[in-house]
Amino acid sequence: MIELNKFFPWSQQLRQNYEILQREVQKLGLEYEQKSYEELLRPAEENFRVKMIDDRQITFSAEAYDRLKDGTISFCIDVDGLPTLWGIKPSYHFYKRPDGSVYY
Repeated sequence: MIELNKFFPWSQQLRQNYEILQREVQKLGLEYEQKSYEELLRPAEENFRVKMIDDRQITFSAEAYDRLKDGTISFCIDVDGLPTLWGIKPSYHFYKRPDGSVYY
């Protein structure tokens, strides 16, 4: 089995960066799930956040990008700020019903 680290020593750092982004977007996602239905409908510009981690800036963009016929909101949080392998960044998605319940 080929180990990427032998040929691409920088790949370990890129994987660690992805793990950091994944952990942070998960934390924020759980926080957003607790927000009210009305708060989640705010414009994306109001849901933009910046966080410093180990002197590195991470940005989060969160928005309700769709509203289903029954009023359910499709919500997504994207994270950026650290280089990752192939530029792939994690996201957090969930759906919130008008009654406040959440599903995935």
